[in-house]
This record gives sequence, C-alpha cells and structure tokens, in this order.
Amino acid sequence: MGAVSRAAVVAAVIAAAGCSGGRAAPTGPAAAASPQFLAINQPGELVDVEAALVPGRITIVDFRADWCGGCVVVEDRVRAAVTGDPRIAVRIVDIGDGDSPIAKAYGIRGLPHVLVVDGAGALRYRLIGNDALTAGEVAVQLAAEP
Repeated sequence: MGAVSRAAVVAAVIAAAGCSGGRAAPTGPAAAASPQFLAINQPGELVDVEAALVPGRITIVDFRADWCGGCVVVEDRVRAAVTGDPRIAVRIVDIGDGDSPIAKAYGIRGLPHVLVVDGAGALRYRLIGNDALTAGEVAVQLAAEP
C-alpha cells in the first residue's frame, strides 16, 4: 500500500474511531490525543515501542512488513475486531526487510508478530504466526477485564 493510500486509510479509521459503541472511553490527555491506529516508524527504522504505548488503553503492537501476506490478513482481522473501541490502540511497526535495526532490537524473527500490552504497560500476550490472527479478539477480552 502506498504512502498516499495508507494515509487515506488511517484518516478513515481515525474518523470511524469516534464511534464508541456505548463503551466508556479511557481518560487522560494521552488517551484523548492518541489516534486508534498509528504507524510509528519508517520501514526498518528503530523506534522506542514502549514510548508509543497508550497509558490506560490496551495497546496492540503489530510488527509487520509490506512483503508479508500474513501480516495483511492479521491487520484486516485486528481492524475488524477493534475499530471504534476506545479501550484499544494499535501501533504499527514496519520491520522493513526483516534484517533491520527494529527487527533486531525487538527479536522479531518471524511474521506476523503481535504484542498485546495492558493499560499499565505490561506485556500480556506475544502472538506469532497463526496465533496473531487472534490479536483483536484477545485485546477486546483483555479490555473487558475488571
């Protein structure tokens, strides 16, 4: 997906995220200012993933690459499961060619590779390969925990 079309998709998703479906939204300035879906790096670029987590929200960190067909399927499933749910943020990390600084820093050896982090910043799930298909549902279940 090119930069222009990705920007259009992100803009549409951000606009749709305003529909809360009756769920209570997280509070605080970081939660209010953060779009639900956000690409946080250029392909292969090293980035501090922890700094991109959204306090008070479940954050899905989707390590992906344009050449990964499975990543597209995972992204579509995550979007279908969480779009409009204000309790969940998605941060997209492009690992580039796979032998990149970001892939090395986070030990990404296979794709799809998704982390699900709770609102306090604790890693709750690491989903790799076919397990990543459940990331959206896992995040929704985690968000529903008291």
